[in-house]
Amino acid sequence: MFNLKNKLVPTPPHFFWKRSRQENFRSFSSSIKNLLNHCDSKNNGFTLAEVLITLVIIGVIAAITIPSLIAKYHDQQLTSQFKKAFSTMSNAINKTNVIDFNGQAACYYGLDGLSDDHSDCTSFFNQLTKNLNIQKTCKGHAKADGCVPTYSSYPTSSGCTGYSESRINETDYAYVLSDGQIIITYMSMNSENGALFLIDINGFKGPNKYGYDLFSFDIRKSQKKSLHLATGRCYLPETGGRTTEEMIKHAFAGQE
Repeated sequence: MFNLKNKLVPTPPHFFWKRSRQENFRSFSSSIKNLLNHCDSKNNGFTLAEVLITLVIIGVIAAITIPSLIAKYHDQQLTSQFKKAFSTMSNAINKTNVIDFNGQAACYYGLDGLSDDHSDCTSFFNQLTKNLNIQKTCKGHAKADGCVPTYSSYPTSSGCTGYSESRINETDYAYVLSDGQIIITYMSMNSENGALFLIDINGFKGPNKYGYDLFSFDIRKSQKKSLHLATGRCYLPETGGRTTEEMIKHAFAGQE
């Protein structure tokens, strides 16, 4: 800065263009000191020490609060996306069962003594996809054809091979909805594999992690309740994530 008749005038920008970053930093620091000294000499400002202490305090508070605020925002965003995905699939299942199968679709895992029945799963899921706003379909080779991202982990237990990395990328069916959600079937939805699938609630946006934006679901039925979307199997939420059941409770807390 220039000092003209005891007044501080900002250094013209073109001076900075011709100097190194280190020179600019020294000049900026010197200007700040001059400004603070000027204010202090007139008894109408803060001392340099007071300003620096204030800045340190602000920095410490920001370092503590900003990460938690960002984490809370991301959690709220994923929770909202989960609620939307859950509602979209629930409505589609109900519509397919009631309208297309007269409420008698045999594609479910039974509860309360009701036996499993997957005999309609192939036709049920074919109709189900028609009741969803599908933008892109990959019946195998989902990774190569751009239907699924790379996930940070995959189930490795023997009972969950249908969600292994190779199965998801090469064998499983994947359906990309217009809002970016991805439905991934356990291999192909049929009488052998049953009503099992994953829902990636925000598609390629990430973080692409189990328990964060990737959840396992299945279709169930009981003596008292018709076909409905429920917590699936083969889910291994990553550290800090939630199981499907935990996410349902979290997303719909306080609701019937």
